[in-house]
Amino acid sequence: MTLFQIALRNVKRRKSKMAFMLIGLVIASAAVVSVFSIITAMQSEISAQLADMGANIIVTADNGELTFQYGGITIPDLVYDAESLTEADLEMIGSVSASTAIVATAPRLISTMVYEGNNLVVAGVHLENEFIVKPWLRFQEDSSQIFVEAPGLNSEDPIPMDYQALNLERITDVPQLTDKQVIAGATVSSLLGLKEGSIIELSDKRYTVIAILEENGLAEDSQLFMNLEEMQRILGKPGELTLIELAADFDRIPEEKILTELKTALPHASISGVKQAVMGRNELLNSLSRFGFFAGALIFITGMVVVMLTMFASVRERTREIGIFRAIGFRGLHIFKIIISETLIVSTIGGAAGYHIGLAAARIIAPTLTGASLNSPWQFTLLISVIIITAITGSLAGLAPALKAARLEPAEALRFI
Repeated sequence: MTLFQIALRNVKRRKSKMAFMLIGLVIASAAVVSVFSIITAMQSEISAQLADMGANIIVTADNGELTFQYGGITIPDLVYDAESLTEADLEMIGSVSASTAIVATAPRLISTMVYEGNNLVVAGVHLENEFIVKPWLRFQEDSSQIFVEAPGLNSEDPIPMDYQALNLERITDVPQLTDKQVIAGATVSSLLGLKEGSIIELSDKRYTVIAILEENGLAEDSQLFMNLEEMQRILGKPGELTLIELAADFDRIPEEKILTELKTALPHASISGVKQAVMGRNELLNSLSRFGFFAGALIFITGMVVVMLTMFASVRERTREIGIFRAIGFRGLHIFKIIISETLIVSTIGGAAGYHIGLAAARIIAPTLTGASLNSPWQFTLLISVIIITAITGSLAGLAPALKAARLEPAEALRFI
């Protein structure tokens, strides 16, 4: 019988004590794995947000206190006759040297309009540009046909156009908005009972709802969208804009350089980098990460203490057994290897069990902490790492008890036979 087989039989014979040690290791490794999984998943989410940010620079008119909030960004309140941006500012943006990093530009004109006693936020846009800078925009799945008005027909009788279900992964599939068409956000369509083909009257003009956007929890849910030029005509503000959203490639040109050039070219405008808000959240996440790993380290140290105390108690109880081993020719090194092997066996099982329990806990806890379901995938590399770290930690904790057992004098041990 090998020394490892002896250690394995000892683990099986002392189930209660080994179970106590196993629980300590499982709790320690599970705590570290859950913290690591949650932090990693949240960092991945933030990285995905940065990658799919789309509009990462917002240009608005600088109008002092005449402002209101749109999607977390302050923009001019058109209820007051505040200064606005103009389409000439689009040309200024295109003239700066950093414009080579600007991959998309989406101008907007926003105002409030009344429909059936409800104040609606209506945005005049170039729809193709909106879908470029906001890759999360999707039409509801039942928007399988787009309605247009045939020449000579009454606007109350829209006819369906032969149009396939939209594939919004391709910008070429986004329909062109005519001057008498609008698109509704999920919230406003639910509030007003709108659907594809519905007729809505704004500023004494009738418009056909050609599609409904999927709900995304952002400002678009509560807005109507129409053609930018039509919006300018309704408000009597030709060429004017409320804001300009830009999608820039910060890998090509640093964000700071782009913002600096834009502020120089547009001194009358307020320019905000949306990325900064996300990076601020990432900094907070890093602070939480350090705290989490510190807490995990304390739990791991507690687990080591549990292992050490359990093995010391085991060595004291097994003095008679150790004496028998020494009497039949086992050396101190053999005794040491047996004790360490027992610790390794329990630690390996604890690490494997702790990883799976910690991963399950992360998947349950993450939605509660973040308000969103995070992806915490099974990772073989992390599993092996946890097992190795737990095994090393357990072995270090069992080192002192193993040395004590190995140094036990044969004569002292034989007194217990």
